Amino acid sequence: MTEPSGAAAEGRSVFTRPAKPPRRQPGLSRDRIVEASIVLLDREGPASLTMRKVAAELGVHATSLYWHVERREDLVDLAVDHVLAPEAAAPLAQLDWDATVREVACRLYAAFTRHPWAALFAGTRPAIGPNALVLAGQLISALAATGATERDQAIAGTAVSNFVLGAATAAAGAQAMGLSDPESPQAKEVFARVSAVAETPDSHRIWQSFFDEGLELLLTGIRVRLDAADAGSGRS
Repeated sequence: MTEPSGAAAEGRSVFTRPAKPPRRQPGLSRDRIVEASIVLLDREGPASLTMRKVAAELGVHATSLYWHVERREDLVDLAVDHVLAPEAAAPLAQLDWDATVREVACRLYAAFTRHPWAALFAGTRPAIGPNALVLAGQLISALAATGATERDQAIAGTAVSNFVLGAATAAAGAQAMGLSDPESPQAKEVFARVSAVAETPDSHRIWQSFFDEGLELLLTGIRVRLDAADAGSGRS
């Protein structure tokens, strides 16, 4: 099989391209580049991520990075997957399907809200890194345990994933607008319009409560759909 070239090769993910052999360059590795990218992103936000700035963070010339990563998109994909590592590595209890879905969804949301840039990037890039695939596999396994059709499993899994990403992106946007500080004029104006949370002093809990309650609403909808499918098939 021939290797893709041109636009096809450029479009391949860093996770699907053949790995290059190690290069002897003291103090520089892909792991160090990813860690420096995350430090930069946490400090300055998504617009800051460039090869030049990451190289400056490491104290090397930008051309030194290109043996380890080919382009900025590689930094994005590797950084997003890296922040999911603690959630993917944590043991998952043997729970009912809905409790497992809730747990995986909460882990994803926690990772994305710890690093708000990750949610913004994850919405524009395919999540096919090893840690993302572990979490996706846990979600798929939990939904498969329901006995639902593959179509219903796919719909439910997509709904949960989209909800997590949307909720985390909204929280990240709120933080970027200064709404993470409940005493800021922007926060007071917005919260005053939402009577249910106007007296809540901790804005982080506001977004967390929206996520928690929204997730429960979604899980309720999935249960209703599965129950209706069972009734229609005569399995109940």
